[in-house]
Amino acid sequence: MRIRKRLRLVAALLSIVAFTVIAGCGLKPGIAQLYAPGGTGYGAQGALPGQPAVPGQSGTFAGAPGGTELDALPGSTASGQQYGTAGTGGTTAAARGSGSGGQAAGPTAQAVAGPADTTGVTESTIKIGLHAPVTGAAAFPQRSFERAVGVYASYINSRGGINGRNLKVLFRDDGFDPNKARAVCKDLALQQKVFLIIGGAGSDQIDSCARYANSVGVPYISAGVHETRPGLGPLSALSTYYAASLTYEQQSPLLSRLVTQQFSGQKIGLMVASNDSLDNYFAVQQESLERAIGDNLEFAERVPKTIQSEAPTIAAQICNSGVEAVVWNGAPSGLINVSKSMTCDVRFLGPGNTNGINIVATGGCPQLDNAQFFSGFPQLDKINQLDPAFEPAYRKENDGADPDDIGIAMWGIEKLISQMLAAGGKDLSRQSFMAALDSGQTFSNNVYPPVNFGQSRFGGTGMHLLRADCSQRQFITERLNVK
Repeated sequence: MRIRKRLRLVAALLSIVAFTVIAGCGLKPGIAQLYAPGGTGYGAQGALPGQPAVPGQSGTFAGAPGGTELDALPGSTASGQQYGTAGTGGTTAAARGSGSGGQAAGPTAQAVAGPADTTGVTESTIKIGLHAPVTGAAAFPQRSFERAVGVYASYINSRGGINGRNLKVLFRDDGFDPNKARAVCKDLALQQKVFLIIGGAGSDQIDSCARYANSVGVPYISAGVHETRPGLGPLSALSTYYAASLTYEQQSPLLSRLVTQQFSGQKIGLMVASNDSLDNYFAVQQESLERAIGDNLEFAERVPKTIQSEAPTIAAQICNSGVEAVVWNGAPSGLINVSKSMTCDVRFLGPGNTNGINIVATGGCPQLDNAQFFSGFPQLDKINQLDPAFEPAYRKENDGADPDDIGIAMWGIEKLISQMLAAGGKDLSRQSFMAALDSGQTFSNNVYPPVNFGQSRFGGTGMHLLRADCSQRQFITERLNVK
């Protein structure tokens, strides 16, 4: 039955040879980074019609406040509760990766040979690096990053820093490209000599940089993405890797539970980007849904990593299938492009982090109304309740500008990293830092759900659940710390 459904879908996809192109009219400022040249679709470089082009991938930002450098590569062009807690979900097949955080903990910091490695640490400063896409198919708004990176660093520095040292954050755009991610991480590690590197978003980019960082002994912390990659093995086996939120596989039972709670007896689809880093998640999520809803899983398909001209075809197949909802794990730009081509009402839901940001609601509403995505950080409607220091600090560093959700994400990760660095002690080294993480200490900062690496390098313990409210064209926080 499932095979026939897939064959029909594949045949239909192949039969359509003329694609329409999504226009980018009527969207708010600040999302130009998601447009192709001429405004023809999200996900490529360029700008909204009538606006300046987005700087090239090797571009630079103007310096941001708060002990932050947003600069170019050498030689490049400048430029819970339910408010509640949900119960524990089911598990998936252990043979396909954890789906429940079942990987063994990675090698401990004590296994790092040689004298203490204090690269990036001076008497007065701790220098760390961060990479994320502000160009490419998963691009975040460039101006948002300019404002967000370093706000917490400035805040903590004004209060004595981390064990007496100021925090300095260097940012690099990885262009949503794994080869570029490796290059910028090599620059951060070898040229800028940062203490550690943070991976912001994008499974392929995080995988590429994490494996490089491990090869040169640099601690690497990212949001949870996939757990393993064909031919390369699990990320948890890397001696310097740590995931600070639930992996996609760990989120799969949470998503299946959402499906059974909200769409009982209705047909559901699964669509996952075709990059091989998501192969294991696709298998785990498909099996989890099949256990939960059986033959009501109407289709389980892979879609291109970058979706532009293909969007109308994918949207038509979703609508023609009769599904009530689609579990989606792909680039935000692809989700926007597909949703804008929809001629039916279908709910989207999926794992975190990047599809639950407000630029997706801005670009995808009204078709994305009530879409649900997990996230490591809450939305604007709850952050002041959870961390009252955020908004005043953000406004102080940005001439009174209103904060956005990228600001929350960056505040949360910088705050989390600061807690971890403090746990490494006054005589901070890479060894003492990783030993503190491996010790089983829980890091909780009221933004991210608590993080604990005592049992696994996948240290997430829960996720926040966000819902798109198209009346406001933004996501709201539906539940905190779902487990």
